[in-house]
Amino acid sequence: MMPDLKPEPTEDIAWQLNEQGFTLIPLGSPFDTPPPYFVNDRCDGDLEKAKERWPKTPRTSWHKYQKQPPSDQEIENWTHQFPYANYAIVTGRNVIVVDADSEEAVQFMESGAVGRTPWKVKTAKGKHYYFQPNKSVDIRNSVNSKTKIDFRGHGGYVVAPGSTHASGTKYEWEIDPTWPVDSIHDLPYLTEQDLITINQFNDATKPATGNIGFNLADYYHHKADGNSVNEGERNKSAVSLVGQYLAGGMDLYTIKQILNEWDKGNNPPLGQAELNTCIASLVATHLRNHPHDVVPVYPIVASQPKDEPVPESLPDHLYKVPGVLGEVVKYMNDTATKKQPALAIQSALALGSVICGRFYRTNKNNFSSLYFLNIAKSSSGKEHGKKIVERILEAADLGELISGSGYTSAGAVFSELLTRPVHISIIDEFGKLIESSQKANNTQKDEAITQLVECWGRCDGTMRPPSYSTMTLSKSQAEDVRNRVIRSPALTLLAMTTPGTFYNNLNSQLVRDGFLGRLLIMESHLSRQPSIDPDVRPVPESILNWIKAVRSNLAGNITEIKAANETVEQKVLVFQADALMLLKEFEQELLAKQEEVEQQGLDVLLGRTREKAMRISLILALSKNPYAKTIEKELVKYAIDYVRYLDFKLLETVSKKVGGSKFETELKSCEDIIRKAGAKGLTKYEISRSPAFSKLDPKQEDLIFKALMSRGLAQFSNNIKTRGRSRAAWVHAAYFAENK
Repeated sequence: MMPDLKPEPTEDIAWQLNEQGFTLIPLGSPFDTPPPYFVNDRCDGDLEKAKERWPKTPRTSWHKYQKQPPSDQEIENWTHQFPYANYAIVTGRNVIVVDADSEEAVQFMESGAVGRTPWKVKTAKGKHYYFQPNKSVDIRNSVNSKTKIDFRGHGGYVVAPGSTHASGTKYEWEIDPTWPVDSIHDLPYLTEQDLITINQFNDATKPATGNIGFNLADYYHHKADGNSVNEGERNKSAVSLVGQYLAGGMDLYTIKQILNEWDKGNNPPLGQAELNTCIASLVATHLRNHPHDVVPVYPIVASQPKDEPVPESLPDHLYKVPGVLGEVVKYMNDTATKKQPALAIQSALALGSVICGRFYRTNKNNFSSLYFLNIAKSSSGKEHGKKIVERILEAADLGELISGSGYTSAGAVFSELLTRPVHISIIDEFGKLIESSQKANNTQKDEAITQLVECWGRCDGTMRPPSYSTMTLSKSQAEDVRNRVIRSPALTLLAMTTPGTFYNNLNSQLVRDGFLGRLLIMESHLSRQPSIDPDVRPVPESILNWIKAVRSNLAGNITEIKAANETVEQKVLVFQADALMLLKEFEQELLAKQEEVEQQGLDVLLGRTREKAMRISLILALSKNPYAKTIEKELVKYAIDYVRYLDFKLLETVSKKVGGSKFETELKSCEDIIRKAGAKGLTKYEISRSPAFSKLDPKQEDLIFKALMSRGLAQFSNNIKTRGRSRAAWVHAAYFAENK
């Protein structure tokens, strides 16, 4: 029985579904009493059964909507006639849905056995998984009451997100924001191999009821185990083996070698041409189904020269880190079970940052303290850098430089620096720290972020604790509090997180408060790799000798341990004249870029970019020569190229996902609504009903429309061409040509 819930009109849900490109139909409402005809004719007079079924039952004949979507007028009629209706999405033409209706079914769908999709809907008992129709596979409805995995294809529908189950449970979107999906046309395909795999789960000896386009039981009987087979079983076994090897992350060269050996025992063998066709077909299917994956051509270990990194999106020359830190990168890669070359560079620079911290600076007053953030998928090897940094510091007898894994408050940041004025903090779940800092009832972690922002810029100054009353303290206690200062604090941050956790919590506040702009953020786009078993290697002596040289070659009579409140004397490295010229040119480039993005509120992201380049230059100069007195042009060029790449990439990401100000976020949302309307555009009435616009007051709406026009993003036209009469509507720039 459904709980007593206050009904909410569902007209906005209908229009949102329509804007997303779905074909929708109205269903009954859990808040209505089922009509008598339904109770008596469909449910044999059983009112309770009718209440359970009515919220999933179409209110109108919907056969024609399997071929064409409803008109705007039809949707308008439905929203007025059935204000509290549930809605359904018609499947087959624009979307295919797999209905996992039990916990076991959901676990199977998310186990990796079937291709992933970024669009899911939580239901009362499980989840709906949304895919794009595959023209090569005719998918119709099927029902499997045993395992609860059903197909919703041609001739079917699913209850839409935003609707309410008879039990009172809401159908809710569960969207992965890390996938570049803007519409249903960007969704991955449900492939023939996926259907075979699902059928295996459903029990191939008892096929699901309904027509899904072909007889799965005839197509596939069992999972191939690599044993030789006879004619008639060869193709099926080859498909199974290739699918298993690809899912395990195996490279094409190895797959081909294994299948060649396997085929020799078949009676008769398939032959090279057939095997090549099988592998190519399965690879194409795998990549369509897993668009973020990379299928390596050769084994990663065998194909890559030892001194070269695994290919990735970072420009090639940036993988060659100057000096001993380049050896640190190599050591990290050589000892990794899953290589992450780009993240290894960040970790090596973090090691250099803390080793040089507090006691070295440039003649332009730049220090080595930096904040690094490594982003990669879970279980992909991003934690290895942390392990190696800690191993190296402990091997160098500098374990005291390693701090805890995060800060719970501003006081915690200050207290740790008071004890360790030079230290590195390694934070595993950085995205969760950001998430908790943004909660209304967790001001302490928000203040910790603020303190980290302050510390980044205090390397050449003094940090003091937050002011508080000393009236209740004795004179000596009050004096002790006033003496709690940190001179030249040197905090290095090495943080890690997953893409989903980071991007889910990325917002304009992090941009405005300056924290995001102080991070050097590297995202690895490598897919998950099979583990390798590297030899256990001690820290190379060359690295330990370099650390010893840097830490002993300090200015004056400074010792390695210096109290936080003591003034320290730094060893100064001087920028060469041509290096300063490069920095000057870079500054002009940054100023021009800041002008370009200022209107979006993103100029703050580049406010520390030049400073970061100068700090990295200092680290690299000491990496190349622990006794260096100057900073050369080539090192400055590397540092500039590195921070330019990372910060411009960050700028692009934030612009796309956040905006940078509340206005820009709202503008992007409104622009997206108009773009999704296509060539027909949106009338003023339709716009007023859109959630993105309806929350704006008249003044804000006017500013949005002016910005859309002035930036050439959209325009209003009285002559939008449609099949019927012309419309007066706002149309996106992408469709200007179609309406001339």
